[in-house]
Amino acid sequence: MKSRLSDSEIDLGREGVVWLEGEAVTVERTGADRAVARLVAGGNEAPVVAASFGEEPGAGGAVPGGTLAVGGRRRKDALGAIDRWYRRQARDRIEVVAGVEAERLDLRPERISIRDQKTRWGSCSTSGTLSFNWRLVIGPEHALRYVVIHELVHIEHHNHSRRFWNALSEALPDWKRSALWLRANERALTAYRPRI
Repeated sequence: MKSRLSDSEIDLGREGVVWLEGEAVTVERTGADRAVARLVAGGNEAPVVAASFGEEPGAGGAVPGGTLAVGGRRRKDALGAIDRWYRRQARDRIEVVAGVEAERLDLRPERISIRDQKTRWGSCSTSGTLSFNWRLVIGPEHALRYVVIHELVHIEHHNHSRRFWNALSEALPDWKRSALWLRANERALTAYRPRI
């Protein structure tokens, strides 16, 4: 049975699944000694390509019917492999979104960093380095896209002044929907730990 996070509610407590772009992906332990995690579909390793915006949800995200095959003799090793997998997913997806949106908005980040921030979804340094919380890939694509655009706008407006909010509204007119979703689900997302 396929599960999807709703726009209003999030339940990340299920055992044996990980969440990617709002989709539940079943975790299967492979029994292999090596601590590694790979997304597979139909027994074959699936190429993971982030969707271009405007595509149907899930078009390039979680593989429908796919599973996350996880190796690692000890539970701690398997969880470490899942953590590394999440960070790779975050980097892949965020870099695609940042590239598309930076081009569209004619803004150039200096560098992109993926972190495990406890209180922020993203940040922009005065040098133009954008940092993002890897947990953004758990929720829906619109929330990730909002944070990326929010931080890109900070390249020109380094504070939350009226000019910043006007520029954000011009870049993403429906940004409030995503900001509200993140605010409503912040506690669940920041506390999330896979249960395998």
